[in-house]
Amino acid sequence: MHCWANRWTTVILLAMIAGAFACGWSQSTAQSATPTHDQKSTHADGAKIDWNAALPSAAELKDRVLKNLKQSEAEQERYICKTIREEDDTDKNGNVKQRHIRQYDMFFVNGQEIDELTGKDGKTLSVDQKNKEMERVQKEIKKDSDAKYIAKQDAQDDKQLDMLLRMLRYTNGHRVDRGGRSTLAYDLSGDPSVHPKGVEETFLHDMSGTIEVDERTGELVDLNARLDHDVKIGGGLLADLHKGFWLHVRQQRYPDGVWLPELVEGNGDARAALFFHPYFKFKQTMDGCALTSVTTSQGASSIAK
Repeated sequence: MHCWANRWTTVILLAMIAGAFACGWSQSTAQSATPTHDQKSTHADGAKIDWNAALPSAAELKDRVLKNLKQSEAEQERYICKTIREEDDTDKNGNVKQRHIRQYDMFFVNGQEIDELTGKDGKTLSVDQKNKEMERVQKEIKKDSDAKYIAKQDAQDDKQLDMLLRMLRYTNGHRVDRGGRSTLAYDLSGDPSVHPKGVEETFLHDMSGTIEVDERTGELVDLNARLDHDVKIGGGLLADLHKGFWLHVRQQRYPDGVWLPELVEGNGDARAALFFHPYFKFKQTMDGCALTSVTTSQGASSIAK
């Protein structure tokens, strides 16, 4: 179950950034929305908000996203966050048959998230488990510290963003107030004029829901989406992710401007191989973040909390 949650969450997180790129394409629809605020008010950080102003273009939002992304990557490395992941095997009615709980220390290296396991089902790791986990984390740190690897990842991200922009359509654009910040809200769906190829394209093209993006930074605020059709992996021989799969992601902005995932949750059912038909749900929540002046290259377990 763990691989399902992580795999599809990663794909949809990439879609969030693509959403910020594509927002400007819904300008004509957005302008018809009726403002629910005074014409001008003040941002939580003191900047003025003009609720009746034209929505930013795709190019403007793209510049904001890229600029904020680089700044955010550097700032993220100052944080270590405790996260709790709950993964449930359920019956078709949603009743829990088995629950798996994992505790992690989450930190970042060159913009890449690393999750260091610290506990299972409420129990701390054994000495042997800790050593194995530390060994795994050190390998991740080494990989994410390699400039060539990061450049390759950045190139792959650009390629995926281009693909995602072709798949998704954003409509009914308008501004909403989220914590005193101007936030762009859209309905999202697959572009009916596009024919997806491959699992990731099909998955995204068959999703519908809503997305909210911070106007000043282009950062995701909230995503709530559901799969409208079955998605077959390996032509259906490896697995099927069935219609109704649901995913909700919410991010939180910290006082220094860093955005971090506050909540990732979802549920659905899938068939793996030819025999397995699990129903599942998952939830990851943030259990507090701390700033540190110690380099994350040492690993989270070696940093004083």
